[in-house]
Amino acid sequence: MKITSKGIPKSWTSNPDSINIISMMIKDIYNNRKLKSEIDYELNDNLKINSIKVLRGHYEATVATGEERKYSLRIYKDTIDIYQRRMKIQNKLGMLRERIEWWCQENGYEKMGLQREVKSKTGEYTYRYSDWELVDDHEGLMINDSQWLPSSKQIKQYNELWKKYETSN
Repeated sequence: MKITSKGIPKSWTSNPDSINIISMMIKDIYNNRKLKSEIDYELNDNLKINSIKVLRGHYEATVATGEERKYSLRIYKDTIDIYQRRMKIQNKLGMLRERIEWWCQENGYEKMGLQREVKSKTGEYTYRYSDWELVDDHEGLMINDSQWLPSSKQIKQYNELWKKYETSN
């Protein structure tokens, strides 16, 4: 999946003029905890229409100037679609992180896989970057950076990690 500099998938079929508006709205969702929690609540109950109404109501009631009140329903829908996609990835990263933790409880933390190892000149390990740290870092990026999305290579890596850390639970 190719991503624009605004965190919107390049394959997105929305009007190119709308990309800046959608990007601004996504940033607003991430920066406004109340708005984010209301939208999350609706999306967790699979109520996309209600989440669109929440976003539209927020802009019409508190944010919008005369021009911003003219945003089409399509812009609100596209914003919620992109946000929902990000939310699903973030939730799945959380589940993967928990799965790695459960696997480590069963099999031992020393058996966890490593993404990267750095050795000193004497041959001692100076830094080890574990699978858990990778997933935790990417989950943090999904939460804190509204423009970051994992690449298709990273998503394949998540799938491999999911299979690798299968537990008996």
